Amino acid sequence: MDAAERIREAAIQEFAQYGYDGARLERIARAAGVHTAQIHYYFRNKRFLYEAVQKALTPPSLEDVLTPLKDMTKTLPERIQGFYERFYSAIESMSSLSVESSPNHRLPAILLSPRPLHLPEWIEALRSAQSFGLIKPLQVELILTYQWSIALMPLWFSVPKNQWADYYLKDAPKLFWETVKGV
Repeated sequence: MDAAERIREAAIQEFAQYGYDGARLERIARAAGVHTAQIHYYFRNKRFLYEAVQKALTPPSLEDVLTPLKDMTKTLPERIQGFYERFYSAIESMSSLSVESSPNHRLPAILLSPRPLHLPEWIEALRSAQSFGLIKPLQVELILTYQWSIALMPLWFSVPKNQWADYYLKDAPKLFWETVKGV
């Protein structure tokens, strides 16, 4: 875990215990094992550090991640590729998902279930592809669960962040299609 992440994690504890007004940068620095100058280097001041903590703790919205699945003008492979690319971008921005520092990291509640994939447009597209034999005649819920499982695999199995880009941009779409492809 780098210094900025250690500072942010220490600040989460400090703000939780003392609130904004009672929090002290000196205690945060001590808990993070850094000098207070590093807090100013990474976050400028207490207010910006607090905003960074709030951003790290705010559950993400998956609306942008799901947009490619709703795009009826794209092919199924393009939609899956877009989904995994945007999923990667979304989790990259979640600073609390630091696999290297803690394999037992906290997943935001929004990532715990494949329910967000239950989009009428996406389900219709999958069923249509099944009717043409493009994907296997599996239960759509099974396909959605598999799609979600592939998305979460690096988080479950502590894959280092420096390998996420290759996984989401290349491996994840390939894994999905190898499993569901009907032809």
